[in-house]
Amino acid sequence: MRKILFIFFSSSLLAGCWDQNQLKDTRLVNGISFDNAEEPDKILGTVRAINVRGAGGGKFEVTDEFYVSENKTVGQLEMDLQNKVSGRMSAGKAFIIIVGEELAKTKGINSLLEPIIRSTRGYISSRIIICEGKGNDILSLKQNESPIVFEVDDLLLGGEKESYIPTETSFTIWNKITDNSTDVIIPFIKKDNQNILRLAGSALFNSDKFTGTTLTTSQTTLLLTLRDDNKNRTKVNIEAAELSQPLTITIENSKIKTDVVKENGKVTCHIKADLQARVVSYYDEETQENINSLNKLSSRELTKQAKELTNILIEANSDALGIAKELSTKYPESWNPDTWKKEYQQVEFKPVVNVEILGSYNIR
Repeated sequence: MRKILFIFFSSSLLAGCWDQNQLKDTRLVNGISFDNAEEPDKILGTVRAINVRGAGGGKFEVTDEFYVSENKTVGQLEMDLQNKVSGRMSAGKAFIIIVGEELAKTKGINSLLEPIIRSTRGYISSRIIICEGKGNDILSLKQNESPIVFEVDDLLLGGEKESYIPTETSFTIWNKITDNSTDVIIPFIKKDNQNILRLAGSALFNSDKFTGTTLTTSQTTLLLTLRDDNKNRTKVNIEAAELSQPLTITIENSKIKTDVVKENGKVTCHIKADLQARVVSYYDEETQENINSLNKLSSRELTKQAKELTNILIEANSDALGIAKELSTKYPESWNPDTWKKEYQQVEFKPVVNVEILGSYNIR
C-alpha cells in the first residue's frame, strides 16, 4: 500500500488532539459506507482507515487500508471490523459516511445514524452522503493511492461554498429526522465510467428514507434560497427564448417571506422571494431599458423554476421547505402529524420570485 506523507497526515489530523500513545498501532477510520448486502437482512459495511504504526524514534509509518464486512446492525459491523485487524480501530475521525441509494430507500438512515450519534466515540460533525449505486464502489476507488475520502470531502466543501448542496452534518440530519417538522435533503454523488466522482445535487427524503428523487445542483441552490438557507453569494443560471445565451447572475441579497394559509381544510403556501443580483455572464451592450427587461425576464423564469421545484417536492412527498413546521405553529388545533404526509400531497404552492439586477462589470 502506498504510504501517505507523514507531514500531510500530521497537519490534517494531529491538530492538538492526539499524542504518540494514542496514535501508536491505531487505525483511524476516515470514511465509512453502508449498502444493502446480498442477504436481505444484512448490511454491507465498508471502511477506509489510516493505519498508524510506530517506526521508532518518535516517528510513524502511515498507510491507507480498506476493510469490508456484512452483518445485521451497525454495532455488529463495528465488532466484525475490529476483529479483522490488530491494534485499535477508532471511528472518532470518520468524517465521511456514504449510504448507497438502495439501502437509503429500503431501510432508511435512522438505524445507521443512531449508534453513531449515541456513541461516546461518535463524530457528530461527520458528513452524510447518498450515492448512486453502492457506497462500497466509491470507497474502493484508488486503493493504492491517498484516501478517496479526501476527494469526496473536497467535493462537499466546494459544493457548500457555492451553495450547490446544503451544509449538513450527521448531528443536524439526525435532529431533523427525529423532529419530523422538515424533511432533509442530503448531498448526492455519482461516478462516471472513468471513475471520476462528481457532485450531482441532492437527495430528497421523506422522514428517514430516500424518496428516489434527486435535485440537480441548480435546483438545490434554488431550494436553499427559497428556504433562506444560503449563507454565501449564489450563482443562478437563467435560460429563455428571448436570450441569445444563458444569463448567469449572482444573488447578493435576498428577502424571503413564507406564508402558510389553511382554509376549509386546504393548505396554500405563498412564497415571496425578493432577490438583488448582479450579472456575472451575459455579453451584450446593455442599457437601462435592457436592465429592466432582464429584471422582468429573470423574475418570470425563476418563478417558473420555483413552481417546477415545488411540484417535484410534492411528487416526491418530501417536505423539504418545512411547511409542517409553519402549519403546526400557526394552526396547532388542527395539526395532525399522523395524517400530515397525506395532506401534504394536496398542498398548493404559489411561489413568486422578484429579481432586481443591480449591475455588472458593463452595467451601471
